[in-house]
Amino acid sequence: MPLRPNPDVISKRLDETTVLVHIPTNRIFELNETGTHVWEMLGRGLDANSIARNLIDDFDVEAAQAVDEVNSLLLRLQNEGLLS
Repeated sequence: MPLRPNPDVISKRLDETTVLVHIPTNRIFELNETGTHVWEMLGRGLDANSIARNLIDDFDVEAAQAVDEVNSLLLRLQNEGLLS
């Protein structure tokens, strides 16, 4: 089952960044431009491989770097309880 934004998280995009608030803990997180793209693609139901392919096109990065960065961010988001 693909990862999705946790329904207990409120997100607000501010220009090229996104602020996430985890309601149960009141913890606040900020995503940079790349993280914002990843968050939005998760919300559209894309899986990690599809997100990495989009980052390759959108940010002109190498495939290995995109995969590593997406996997790293998803792991951090999951560990913080921001994904379900």
